[in-house]
Parts: sequence; structure tokens; C-alpha cells
Amino acid sequence: MPSAAAEPLSGAFGAEDVAEIERAIQLPIAPAFLLTGIFSVINVLAGRLARLIDRERAIRAGSSTALPGERQRLAQRAGCVHRAISASVLAAILLCSLIVGSFASIFVGLKVAWLLGALLIAAMLAMIVALSLFLVEVRLASHHLPLDNDA
Repeated sequence: MPSAAAEPLSGAFGAEDVAEIERAIQLPIAPAFLLTGIFSVINVLAGRLARLIDRERAIRAGSSTALPGERQRLAQRAGCVHRAISASVLAAILLCSLIVGSFASIFVGLKVAWLLGALLIAAMLAMIVALSLFLVEVRLASHHLPLDNDA
């Protein structure tokens, strides 16, 4: 009579199950690294927004004088940064959805490659929007810099 230890336990993982879990973990690693980059962009954008808010508060409190048109430009810059943060967060949500979809499709056995591809494309489009808005904000910020050699 074989011992109880030699019999496989019901619900135990076999070699095929372990290989499938390894595959499930390997596939969403690239999107997880992309999330790290997106969180870095969000951190930079949040820092710029904080500086804009500090500048507006200083002008409003009278501790600093505004350059001509600066308050309007600050509002424009803040709007760009806010929209860039929103687009970055949307990209992060789409990538998180891609990771969840990837795991779910492997474990359930669904064929959702087209959905995962669409999520990745949408996430990258959202990042293109975010980075474009960041570029616009930087250009707006540079308008108040003394760039001529006379200053």
C-alpha cells in the first residue's frame, strides 16, 4: 500500500501548473516597468504643479510681484500640468488593466490578445498626450525667462 505522502494532494500544483504560473508572471513584467516610468513622470508633473501653486500664492499674498501676463500664463501652465497628470494616470490605469487582463486570460484560458494590444496602444497614446502637454507647459514656462544677453 502506497504511503499518503506519495499520493498527490488534491489541488496541488503540478509541473505544468508551475510553468503556466511562471509564464503568467513573465508576460506582464514589461508593463510593470512602464508603470514605474509613468509614476516618475507623475512625480515630476506634481512637483511642477506645486511650484506653480506656490508662485500663485506668493503673488496673491503680495510677497512677490507678478510680471505682465504672468498670472494668466500660470493658469495656462497649471491647466497643462493638470491635464498631463490626468493623461498619465489614465495611462497607468490602462497598464494596470493590461496586467490584470494578462493574468486573467492565462488562468482562465481566454484569447484576449486583441484586448491586451488595445490596452497597450491606449496607454501609450495617453502617455503621448501627457508628454505633449508637458512640452507645452515647459514652453509656456520659458516665456518669462530672461533669454536675451542684455539682462
